[in-house]
Amino acid sequence: MPTAAKLLSALILAAVGWMCGELVKPLMPEGRDLSYLSPTTAAVGFFVGWFYLGPRADRGLGTTGANAGTTLFVQVFMTLFTFAFAKMIGNSLRKRYDGPIEALQDIFIIGFEMAIEYTTAEIAAVAILGVFIASSSAFYAARKWG
Repeated sequence: MPTAAKLLSALILAAVGWMCGELVKPLMPEGRDLSYLSPTTAAVGFFVGWFYLGPRADRGLGTTGANAGTTLFVQVFMTLFTFAFAKMIGNSLRKRYDGPIEALQDIFIIGFEMAIEYTTAEIAAVAILGVFIASSSAFYAARKWG
């Protein structure tokens, strides 16, 4: 059921995802098509805000920080998993794996390498601040309109 907390947290996390996607673009190698990067990160942020943070927004002011921390973890994990899965599919179509288990294991290796390569202080600051704002805003929206 749509609520104000779900909508507000989804929109804020989509904006956070978009901004983080824009901050990652200069770190990527030249010559790559990056037109999908920001919309994909925004879609993941919207999904996490709607299905994860929004329903947990009305549990009390003391849980706002805990919600922000777990939401940050979920959004980063889902974003890395999405891009690592896409890269694994590309590698799989080029016949780089001996079997399906090797391909599935490579998702986590690719995601870990992406996390190390593309994490900067600016991206971390935007993500942490944005998720905290989303969590606080969702809490107040749930209290006011929920």
